[in-house]
Amino acid sequence: MLTLHFLNVGHGDCTFVELPSARLMMIDINNSTSLPESDVLALAEHEGVSLARFMAKGAYFQARSWEDYYESLLVDPHDYYVDHFSGRSVFRYIQTHPDMDHMGGLHRFFWQEEVTLENFWDVEHNKTKDEDDFANSPYAYVDWLVYRLLRDGTGPNNSTHKVIHNLRGDNGHYWSDDSIEVLSPTTELISACNTSENYNNCSYVLKLTYAGRTVILPGDAERPAWTSMLEDLGEDAMKCDVFKAAHHGRESGYDEDAVSAMSPDIVICSVGKKPSTDASDEYASHGADVLSTRFHGTITVSVDSNGKVTVKNRKGEEIAALPRLY
Repeated sequence: MLTLHFLNVGHGDCTFVELPSARLMMIDINNSTSLPESDVLALAEHEGVSLARFMAKGAYFQARSWEDYYESLLVDPHDYYVDHFSGRSVFRYIQTHPDMDHMGGLHRFFWQEEVTLENFWDVEHNKTKDEDDFANSPYAYVDWLVYRLLRDGTGPNNSTHKVIHNLRGDNGHYWSDDSIEVLSPTTELISACNTSENYNNCSYVLKLTYAGRTVILPGDAERPAWTSMLEDLGEDAMKCDVFKAAHHGRESGYDEDAVSAMSPDIVICSVGKKPSTDASDEYASHGADVLSTRFHGTITVSVDSNGKVTVKNRKGEEIAALPRLY
């Protein structure tokens, strides 16, 4: 069984993957405890109520507001880990790229709670930050400091782990036996990110294959990365059944040619559906079921040994499925 847990962490990303090998993989982390303003606006629009009514207690619920309800759907990655994977080591943590909404919570998860880490994937970029960069920021400087230690192979209490810098086409014991293919980045994409100081296009783009089904997980990849993949790998290499929408489902992560080549049946957005910047309709125009953690809470996608795909919301209710292949 292959099971992916797309956590509802607000504006950010965190995905746990239970692999058929019984290894646990974690991709990015964020531990938002409140809704950004853009999320509040999107949700008020979704519920068809004014912003004031959305935030007013007792407007729909007896003792809480719509805002309270949607904040209650947010999950903390470590709490989720304890509830579902307690005692298991993280065999592979993948930092898709060095943006803070993909690493908020590293300090708590690996340093304070001391979850065992075996392998740390990271791209070789030159991004730097200092403490002043975090003034009036929702993110914590300590998470950046812990990231720097982890990418140097240092864990809490002088523990160590293996650090791996993968590029497109790389193979090795630490991932090939889990049927993971690195579609991106390349040295050229990383170099361009270092020059522009926009690091979305150095994101890891991973393809997981199991029982005839394929899942693509793209971080915040944008058009230059998608163009590079299509030109170098070809359309056939991009086919997938399940796709995690790039850059939280924003238009900036949507590339029509790439999505046409991938032709996914199911698209998962974390978070997705932001006013004026959302690409949910574009993904749906390719025939995909588009599902957002903002509305469904944490979403799980399971692929069984017959190739049947089952998608469930936070309550365990089935919200999408693909039939068995075998």
